[in-house]
Parts: sequence; structure tokens; C-alpha cells
Amino acid sequence: MIIQYSITVFLTQLIFIGFRTWNVKAVSNNHIPQVLISGVFVNLAWLVSIAIGAVSMIEIINNFRLEFIPVVICSITGGTIGSYIAMKAKKK
Repeated sequence: MIIQYSITVFLTQLIFIGFRTWNVKAVSNNHIPQVLISGVFVNLAWLVSIAIGAVSMIEIINNFRLEFIPVVICSITGGTIGSYIAMKAKKK
């Protein structure tokens, strides 16, 4: 279960950052359909990621279940890589 949580959180963080970047660009261009579509994906990715992340943090903090640490690491890594990719794509 930890591996599935870790992979899911990693991927949802990449998706979140990618669609959030698209959403911000759409907002700045005042393109309402793109804002709405990207917003749906931002919210779905966020909900999945935060749900799994919250469960993992509760297990770590309240129950000292350190086997959930990879989930946290994958969340941080997915968000960081997603930010890097989004910034590199922005420069092109």
C-alpha cells in the first residue's frame, strides 16, 4: 500500500503543478474556458494528494509509523520536479 500511495502522490503532485501553471497562465490571459478546465484538474489532483498526504502524516505523527515517510518524500519530490518542469517550459 505504501508503494501505491507514494506513486500516486508523486504523480498527483506532478499533475497539480502542471495544471496549476496552465491555470495561472489562463487566468493572466483571461481565458475563462481554460481557467475552468485546468481548475478542475488542479482541484482533483490536490484532493487526491492531500488526502493521501494527510493520512500519511497522521500515521507518522500519531502512530510513529515511519513506513509512511516515502509517501512524504514522493510528495516533496513530485512537487519539486513539477515546479522545475513548469519553470523550464515557461522559459521556452
